[in-house]
Amino acid sequence: MTTMTTCPSFIDLKALAKAAPRDRDDPFGTGATEFALDAGPCTVKGIALSAGGADADAPGGDLFVLVAEGAVTLTGPDGEVALATGEGAVIARGTPFAWTADADATLIGMSYPGGEGGPPRIVKIDNGAALTASNPPADDVLLSDRPSCRSNNHFLSEDGQYSCGVWDSTPYTRRAIFFHHTELMHLLAGEVTFTDAVGTSATFSKGDIFIIEKGAECTWDSQVDVAKIYSLFRPAA
Repeated sequence: MTTMTTCPSFIDLKALAKAAPRDRDDPFGTGATEFALDAGPCTVKGIALSAGGADADAPGGDLFVLVAEGAVTLTGPDGEVALATGEGAVIARGTPFAWTADADATLIGMSYPGGEGGPPRIVKIDNGAALTASNPPADDVLLSDRPSCRSNNHFLSEDGQYSCGVWDSTPYTRRAIFFHHTELMHLLAGEVTFTDAVGTSATFSKGDIFIIEKGAECTWDSQVDVAKIYSLFRPAA
């Protein structure tokens, strides 16, 4: 793909995260590199860890983390959660935790501050989770046959506006829609091309990590089956 780090619609987060400075003191808080993106109430960060480990402050919002490079183990109230490259988890707000890494690792984080806190926990996103049928795109935006879509939502914020999980779909094409929401995606399989309102286009493939910004107006064109991890803020109104 053509690396998109400044397009005001879809951003290659893996490329941004590679440039994040390393910080051992507060890797999941102010020491991380916060990206200048329009993600609604969410913040998106690059987290660069050096080999070692530390206790981390309990996050003030529900925090999704995805390993872009390397591996990390998170230890929370229910024990250890091991994450390899391409795996993610949600650290619920107020959850005390520690991290360890045998070598340098790069993570991408998305934090949602809204709603009220639920029980402290770390929820690993299962990339191979069993999926059930979910709603396809609306017929009035489709430019192809209706696809078959499936999902497994692993985490939902207490106010119902922030969710993380796994989704897949058969191929489809749709016209541009306006994003009242914002979504971070990590492609587990397939390839999808986006084109925004001014004609900027990019194709993302398996292994890519990117975000569609709030306020973007983008098409979707997938000619093969696509699977992804998602971290999604969708306002209630």
